[in-house]
Amino acid sequence: MTTAVSRTQFVNRPAAEMLTRDDIWKTFVDPAGIAGFWAKEYLRGLVAAGAGKVKLVRGRPGAGKTHLLRYFGLRAQDDGYVVCRIDARTARLAAVDDLYRAVSQALDWDDLLDRCASSVIRDGLGFPDFSGSPHDFRAWAEAAGRSPVSLMADIRAASDRLVRGMDISKWLREPIRASIVRRMGAELVEEETLLRWLRGERLIKHERNAISVAGSVDRRNAREMLRSLAVLARAAGRGGLLVLIDNAEVLAGTARRDGVQYYTRNSRDQAYEMIRELIDESHLAPHLFMMVFAEANLFDNPKTGLPSYPALWHRVQPEIVTAQVNRFADVVDLDTLWRNEDLGRLRTVWSESFAGVTLIEETSDESGAAPELDWSNTRRAVRSALAAAHGGM
Repeated sequence: MTTAVSRTQFVNRPAAEMLTRDDIWKTFVDPAGIAGFWAKEYLRGLVAAGAGKVKLVRGRPGAGKTHLLRYFGLRAQDDGYVVCRIDARTARLAAVDDLYRAVSQALDWDDLLDRCASSVIRDGLGFPDFSGSPHDFRAWAEAAGRSPVSLMADIRAASDRLVRGMDISKWLREPIRASIVRRMGAELVEEETLLRWLRGERLIKHERNAISVAGSVDRRNAREMLRSLAVLARAAGRGGLLVLIDNAEVLAGTARRDGVQYYTRNSRDQAYEMIRELIDESHLAPHLFMMVFAEANLFDNPKTGLPSYPALWHRVQPEIVTAQVNRFADVVDLDTLWRNEDLGRLRTVWSESFAGVTLIEETSDESGAAPELDWSNTRRAVRSALAAAHGGM
């Protein structure tokens, strides 16, 4: 139940982190239609057709970055995408193997592998009428008269065909094949060990031998494995993989804070090089859409931000600079998208909706602060609407 403290906290400092899934939908206002544009051009266009894409989204505090990120993630899920949300404040992202771990640990592996196993049952084994859990398939098939020995051989063969048909990293083939087969009861390999390896955890030698893998996730294989996750999502019947990284301004941070990732110059440069490579090689990552959301400091700080790493900075600069917003650009400035009519709709939505909003309990060291000088017009508009309509709470 929402407390008066949390509602007062929200009025003082509106933050999308405190909103439930339903209220993200209810209170979202699309600035200049950018979310609809991304859904049309990328989710149902470029990425759906087999391309990859990386976008950077900038904005001042309170510009609506997290609200947009969460809304767009929900919209992508409705379009059939696997969506991974990563908070850069808590997830280490200094290199591509860090990114793989963050993404893989955010995945619902049970859902993906169950979907792949169901595909094997339906298409590989020829049982389109089976509608139960893959874990129940073996007992169901044997009750229908299938020989246990031949059934297990057919499950292994059909699973092999499915995995061989995926363009995925050799490092993932055997763990994924074994996980799919394990779900149908045809192998007794330790499932938790398989999942730990798929999530990028380090295993000791006898654990790796038990699941037939020779090494660990590292910078040599992580990029290919990351791309493979989107291919796996497609094999599981999903639209692709959407990776949403929030609060990426921590990459440019200069002060250490408890519970927040801190980057040295070397680790920061590695992170920037990783982003550059992901942008340059996006055409080699089919059905993978990655979006990085950050405050303006990441883009404007010449010493620690993107300008400090010219290889990436020059890569994301627009070829033609115009006064008109280019929604296809690699970097989208959220502050420039908010028009007066959008801000007016935002005030109306919050004035009418806040009484029915259920807030998630969150703490913030800024919760009682007055509007900051660097707040965006977006947060100021929401706060003024809330203060006018509900300031007496």
